[in-house]
Amino acid sequence: MKTALFCFSLLVGHLLFQGAQAQGSLQYNQAKIVTDQLQTVPANKVWKITAIYGKDEVCRQVLPLFAANWWSKALVAGFRLNNVEILSFRKFLTQTMYNNSNTCSANGQGNYDFSPLNFESDPNILPIWVPAGATVQTVGPNVFLSVIEFNIIP
Repeated sequence: MKTALFCFSLLVGHLLFQGAQAQGSLQYNQAKIVTDQLQTVPANKVWKITAIYGKDEVCRQVLPLFAANWWSKALVAGFRLNNVEILSFRKFLTQTMYNNSNTCSANGQGNYDFSPLNFESDPNILPIWVPAGATVQTVGPNVFLSVIEFNIIP
């Protein structure tokens, strides 16, 4: 009985080890710098985003305090992953709201306190692993991502 149980344990262990190997392994390929130009992770590759550098002045929607059609100037650091914005830092630079989302101009309104919407760098968003086919770009031309690219070896 003990021999049968031991053989069964060896068989199960072997099958589990083979299943763990079935996903492939990673092989370092290159270090990359990603900018505000849209890039796609190539087939049979995976990216590890390790760091964000820089900040950029951009127009940001003032939410959730005000209606969705109002904008203000902000200093931000972050990136877009599959067109979803992931910010590590945001600080509003003006107390005026605007109704033009491209330039933060036209019909400036009021003198509002946006400081509750500010946040300092969040180190918990990195690293992020990005699969093949995903798109990545930074929020502006003065923000850069440090990326390590790996080959997926079957």
